[in-house]
Amino acid sequence: MKRHFQMISICAVMTMLLAGCASSTSTPAQTATNLPPQGTAEQVKPVLFAYVGSGIKDPMVELAQMYETKTGIKVEMTFNSSGALLSQLETSKKGDLLLPGSQPYVEKARKAGLVSEVTGPLAYHVPVIMTPKGNPAGITGIRDLTKPHVQLIVPDLESASIGKQALRIFEKAGIKEDVLKRVLTYVETGPKVLTTLQLGQGNAGIGEYSSAIKAKDKVDMVEIEPALNEIEALPGAMVTYSTQPAAAKDFLDFAASEGPKVFEKHGYKTKIEKP
Repeated sequence: MKRHFQMISICAVMTMLLAGCASSTSTPAQTATNLPPQGTAEQVKPVLFAYVGSGIKDPMVELAQMYETKTGIKVEMTFNSSGALLSQLETSKKGDLLLPGSQPYVEKARKAGLVSEVTGPLAYHVPVIMTPKGNPAGITGIRDLTKPHVQLIVPDLESASIGKQALRIFEKAGIKEDVLKRVLTYVETGPKVLTTLQLGQGNAGIGEYSSAIKAKDKVDMVEIEPALNEIEALPGAMVTYSTQPAAAKDFLDFAASEGPKVFEKHGYKTKIEKP
């Protein structure tokens, strides 16, 4: 009996020793000194959404890429004619930035309460006459567009910024009725004038200076007389519905600083001398 009691005692002692060993090798409880550091997780960057005129797509894409590289903030864009962009903004009441093809659309958006902060101009939209290479219609100025053999390609006169500018030029030159008789087709945006001419349709078109410069090996350009031309500034604006106004304002500041250099690289005029 005594021997049996001794065996039980020895087993109890061994159990306690083993428990002590296990306790000494277990992971210590986390204290204030070894807790993971707070606030070190990378913050989620906002994503900006911009309504951008089709005629300024290339420089705006480059600006957005530059801004993302600098800040980590992505700028997603939709491209369309300025009138269509304004309609989209009015309907959706969402987004952060509006960069249409001319100042009047920004003013219209401001009056409607759609935008607030405005910056620019980043560059200027300068209408020119474009013709197929060799200028087969012999166009030398805006009034030549009324000649019977002219087949004119024109951006939409109501929705496209360059189309509205073209209409004012026709009115200023006193040739509106005659020149509209020479229109072969209307296209949705300024860049589509160049595309249509390259497809062999028409022998003249009203487009933007930068498009003609970039395609100078494919089309000829005839500048419009300065006294008759209608040049528009290209501003940017912050949408009043923006849920991240600080980031939107920061992008506008960046665009105002870096935009003119980028636009100039893409063939746009950034300085205009008034006639």
